Formats: sequence, C-alpha cells, structure tokens
Amino acid sequence: MSVDIEYDLTSPEYRHNPYPVLRSMQDRDPIHFSRQWNAWLITRYEDVAAGLAHPGISADRITPRLNQLPESGRTQFQPLARMLSQWPLMADPPAHAALRSPVTDSMSQRVIESFRPLVTRTVTTILDSALASGETDAVAHLAVPLPLYVVSEIIGVPQESRGLLKQSAVDIVRFLGTPPATYLPMAGAALRSLDEATEYLQGLVAHRKSMPRHDLISVLLSDKGTSEEQVVATCVMMIFAGFETTSNLLANGLLLLLRNPEQLALLRERPELLPSAIEEMLRVESPVQRLSRMATTDLELGGKHIRSGDLVFFMTGAANRDPAAFDRPEHFDITRDHHRNLAFGSWIHTCPGSGLARMEAEITFGELLRKASDIRLSEESVTWQENLSVRALEKLTVVFGKDGR
Repeated sequence: MSVDIEYDLTSPEYRHNPYPVLRSMQDRDPIHFSRQWNAWLITRYEDVAAGLAHPGISADRITPRLNQLPESGRTQFQPLARMLSQWPLMADPPAHAALRSPVTDSMSQRVIESFRPLVTRTVTTILDSALASGETDAVAHLAVPLPLYVVSEIIGVPQESRGLLKQSAVDIVRFLGTPPATYLPMAGAALRSLDEATEYLQGLVAHRKSMPRHDLISVLLSDKGTSEEQVVATCVMMIFAGFETTSNLLANGLLLLLRNPEQLALLRERPELLPSAIEEMLRVESPVQRLSRMATTDLELGGKHIRSGDLVFFMTGAANRDPAAFDRPEHFDITRDHHRNLAFGSWIHTCPGSGLARMEAEITFGELLRKASDIRLSEESVTWQENLSVRALEKLTVVFGKDGR
C-alpha cells in the first residue's frame, strides 16, 4: 500500500526529538521514500539489519550525492569522492577487505587494551579540572576533547595540529548529514577542510617514513601493501570515526543518566552494570542515527521496489527503538540483557573503532561515578545539532557538588 505522506526531517521539532516522527514512520510507512531527501528511509529493525547485509546495496554513499550536483560540481568534488572511497566504511567487497585489514589489525582488542592507561590518564585530568570548576559544559570540556586527544595520540598527531583535523571531521559529518538543497556549500566546506588535512598528513607521513614512532602512522607505513595515499585516508577516517561517534556517546550517555536518576543511582549501586549501561546508551540515543547506502541493482525490500542507483538511508536510531525488536524501547533500562543494537552498524561495515569508543565510555563513566557523588543538569533545556546523520548535543552544562563530590 502506498502512503502519501511527507515527513519534515529538518524541522526544529525533529531536531529536538526525532523519535515520535520515526515511530510514526515505522507504523505507517516503514520503507518510506522522502522527496525532501530524494532517498528511501528504512526504519524497522528487521529491514535495517537485512538491508545492511544485502549484496545489492553498496556502502558507497558519495556517488549518489555527487550525482545530485550540477556537472561542474561533480568534477570539482571528485577529490572528495576519491578520498572517501578509500575508507573501508564506504567500500564494498573485494576492495573492502584490503582497505579494512590494516585498520582492523591496528584496532584489535589487544591493541585497544594497550591504550587503557592513556585513556585513564586523560579522563582523570579532564574530570579533575571539571570538578574543580564546579560547573562545566560537558560537551566542550569532556565529550569533545577526550576522544580527540586519544585518537590523535594513537595516530601520532601533535597537539598544535589537532584542531585542523577536528574541523575536517566536523565538515565531513555536516556534508554527510545535509539535505540535497545544501549539498553544494557543505561539499565545498568538506573539500576545503579535507585538502588542508590531507596536505598536513602527507607531510607527517613523509616525516614518519624517515623517523618512525610508536603510532598508527608508523604501523600503517610498515605494511608494504598500504600506499601513502591509503595511510592518509585511513588517518582521516580514524579522526572522523574515532572522534565524532565517541563524543556523541559520552555526551548523550551522560544526559540519559542525568535524566534518569533512578538508573544513575542503580549504576552507582551496581557498577558491574556499566557495560550494559553503555550498550543501552548506544541504543536509546544512538550517536549515529542514519547509515547511508546506494542500491546497485533493482531490489525488493519490505515489499517496496528500490531501483538501482537509489539512495537508501538505514535509520539506525529508529531501528534501535523498534518495539518489534526491543521491549519498551523508549525506556532507558541499564539492566536490559538483550543487546543487539545497530549503533555501530553491522556486518562487514561495523565501525572499526567501536571497541575503543566503548572503552573510553567505560573509563569515563566509571571515573565520573567514582569522583562525583553529586552531579546534575544545570538546566533541563538542551540543544541538538542540526544533522540527520548524528545525534549530537551542542551544549550540556552540568553542576557538581561544592566539595567536588
């Protein structure tokens, strides 16, 4: 049955709380074609999981966007497409395996665990400063600097250059989350930032070739099958994936705990629930709300005919709140024992930095609960970024007790 309804996913109401609209879409038209986005929106868990693994759906999310630009724009932004096509997150088999292999090796569980002391030291320094101030913006002074510092240390980027790489990640996220009407200016900003980041990283890679260190750049260069161009692309991807998603997880997770004081109290009482709490944070306020794909063949999904070349949005934020997959899906329950959320994607395109993100969250919330016995929101109103791809707070002011605890 065709449902002639158009949902506005750029409204202030949707930005503040997208879930009523997504639930309506699940109930009325779960595989919905949006004229606003010129894309299919897939909202049910079962359809999202099936679609992400479908061989007729490509992880290439750049080609359909560039195809919606004027001819001059397509030519101008080919360097952007070339860089992003070297990310394993946006590649298909068989190229995907070759691109992902060095990233997977450098982000193994053993390697991630070796970063634990670094993360712990960084969290301690940041939290001690916040506690001493009595009040802080948890986005600007915790959720953003922590993952940026950690991933920069892992890659081997010095302190003075990290702002440049952060801006490239921010601009790419904005481009990927913008509607067709603003593709051109957003693509322009992303390309300019990417050019600057690429030029900087090319110099850093050349330096590491002659003077290797114990960092990701040196590890990637030691793999003779990895070109310098791929090393640069991988570093940009790691900044993008290792910074933005983790930042959103930390801020969104803290907001959920503060808005659900009974769950916060339970977590203090039973700290062994922390891994479960982090999975529930990922499910209820998924840092990434949408995964873009492109159909490479005509196919049927959930009874709808999707044509080759169509842009497909898998709405993971909606899927993670699907009542067919989760009992009382809108309820934040840290004791939930059925964790199969899609926050980090699925199948071969699961985010390679997901283990690091979980470890950063585990250490951050563990230390926060240990150091701060009194923490609360400064005000209930919060502001969310205008981006369909991510669920990201602009600001989150929190207050600590006068004694720092």
